[in-house]
Amino acid sequence: MTSTGGPRIDRLLTMMGGRPVAVEPGRVEFTQEVGPRFHDHRGRTILGSLGALVDGVPGGAVAHTLPEDTQTVLSQITAVLAAPLPDHGVVTARGRVEHLDPDAGIGLSAGELTGPDGQTLAVLTARSVVVTRGATHADAVFGGEPLPVPVPETGSDPSEFADRNGLDIVRAIAAGTVARGPLAGLFGVELTAVDRGEVIAEFEPRPWMANYLGTVQGGNLVSVSDLLTGLAAQTLTAAGQHYRALDLRIDFVRSPTLDGGPMRVRAGVVRAGRRLALVDTELVDTSGVVLTRTQASVHLL
Repeated sequence: MTSTGGPRIDRLLTMMGGRPVAVEPGRVEFTQEVGPRFHDHRGRTILGSLGALVDGVPGGAVAHTLPEDTQTVLSQITAVLAAPLPDHGVVTARGRVEHLDPDAGIGLSAGELTGPDGQTLAVLTARSVVVTRGATHADAVFGGEPLPVPVPETGSDPSEFADRNGLDIVRAIAAGTVARGPLAGLFGVELTAVDRGEVIAEFEPRPWMANYLGTVQGGNLVSVSDLLTGLAAQTLTAAGQHYRALDLRIDFVRSPTLDGGPMRVRAGVVRAGRRLALVDTELVDTSGVVLTRTQASVHLL
């Protein structure tokens, strides 16, 4: 969204370390510094570490093209990773409008994530749709005091994983004997059930997660879904074996409310070969209504 005083920057994106480089009709560019604050339990940067950028940049390209009083949400995001994400340094996210049909109320945007050396890390595509809901939280999200930056939880020493298989590690996270990592701590993700090829967790929305429509911002859902996808894949790994996501597609089925109680996330391996695992992840509300559906391919290294 834009205003006569210039672009209005989402406070959530700023809290997550996003910094605007260019915000104009049809094009948005932000940077984010990655590091321990957003690492998973292995001390790694994952796509979920950049959830706010993955959602906000391609979606923002469309939102900044339409009139200010037009509200849009993303209905789908696809990210295809081209290279491992850096554990430290600055990542740049660019988004641009590829097609926009204001009469039909739908738009297509694309973009990419690049690393500190300019290397392409991931290619993004996103589908936006116009909604009739009012921007009930616009003033809070685009104005006011900056959101306080949460203190990250302490992660684990990766060396303690060397002789443990993935299922043992993920079960230990659920039991609280292995640190869940700063990213899971940021979102308050609690594992409730772990088996080979399946992980179930809960997390409860917090006020800082709001978008300008007063629902949970999609980037938060990208982060949690990607995190659980990886944990489900890790349950298949042997001691010393690594994994990383190769692609992820998330469909936003229904916008979660901030006061709807804890959400349940289930990630299950659909098929696993020697090198590749296909994982489906669903996020549902307290009544069992599906909120998001994610499909991903994970490389078992």
